[in-house]
Amino acid sequence: GTEEEQAKNFQWGLRRSTLNHLMCMSYTDVAQVANAAHNYEILHERDDDDAE
Repeated sequence: GTEEEQAKNFQWGLRRSTLNHLMCMSYTDVAQVANAAHNYEILHERDDDDAE
């Protein structure tokens, strides 16, 4: 294709890989937050047991 078409394809490819990267990052963040929340709940359940 023309240089203009190649530039568009390059930009689209770049945008797509950036999007995939962001999705992977946000997925990791969600997993970390869920894991932290789970650990936090376990800690508080232990605190409740100790209080009784």
